[in-house]
Amino acid sequence: AYLIRIGSERRDYFMGKILAVDGGGSKLRMLLFDDDFKLLGQGLSGGVNVTQTTPENSRANVADCLGQVFKGERSVNLDRIYVVFVGPVNILYEGLEKYATVKEVVELGEAKAGMLAGIMEKEGILALSGTGCDVFYVREEESLNILLGGWGPILGDQGSGTWIGEEAIKAAVKYVEGWGKPTKIFSLIERDWKLEYPRQMIQIVHGAVAPFRVVASLTHIVGEAARAGDEVALEILAEAGELMAQQADCLIRREGIPDRYWKVACCGGAWKTHPKMFDTFRRRLEELYPNIQVYKPWFEHILAGLVNEMLLRGIPVEQGKQLIQEKFPDYVIN
Repeated sequence: AYLIRIGSERRDYFMGKILAVDGGGSKLRMLLFDDDFKLLGQGLSGGVNVTQTTPENSRANVADCLGQVFKGERSVNLDRIYVVFVGPVNILYEGLEKYATVKEVVELGEAKAGMLAGIMEKEGILALSGTGCDVFYVREEESLNILLGGWGPILGDQGSGTWIGEEAIKAAVKYVEGWGKPTKIFSLIERDWKLEYPRQMIQIVHGAVAPFRVVASLTHIVGEAARAGDEVALEILAEAGELMAQQADCLIRREGIPDRYWKVACCGGAWKTHPKMFDTFRRRLEELYPNIQVYKPWFEHILAGLVNEMLLRGIPVEQGKQLIQEKFPDYVIN
């Protein structure tokens, strides 16, 4: 067995059962598929990043997700696993030993996985905004990609899902107390959290095991309010897009990124909140760099390993897109 590296030209490999793993602050996803790109199993559980949850919760979520994928089956032979795991990855490997033996491990990293799942490319610029956020300069031949951001929710993550959630709940508090703009955000929080009184939000957030994950979960509320025309929600999302554009611009200038790499793929759940965020981001970058290409993600992050298998096989991008749309429609981003 040998370790496949992204960008490898080697073609004489055997495909059997392959497991893809994608774990971050809010959720852990796994997909099991075979050499015909047939879905064999899937799992979805809570987050594994210990900056946003406890090690005990991370371990429990790994066990839960593996149980969903393998459904009690043991001694499974896996030819390969693709791993994106923002957390203590040893927890994953320890849990996996109960179900399977693994010939090869490919640790993709968020950046390469985002480019692959985002636009089926191996190089370019990745703007990741999920529970946290980062901007990456991704090069195929380099093992370490250049990063801007990734400081976590206290030190940074401006423009992330957590940042959006924080801005939303702060706006709701200001509205309730009478010194903020009118907004639907509070009534939507009140509905979803089943609040009996406004200050119950304090206990829900600060009493949670993973408070940042609770706050990040409010992104869908901001999206709902924005779709209803709520001015505060739209302002929050526009600022999130602006902040992500500022970070991408800084990375391009700081690193002197050549224009041949000006393909920007967006990935992460925050981009799905409402078009206002992406439109602001793209418009600002196009003002700064007229030749830049900015893309919404095509597929969920978990499909990065599957996309890499297709590229290693020499499957053309358009044919690969069609195959994914047919066989993995739940993971296509519209």
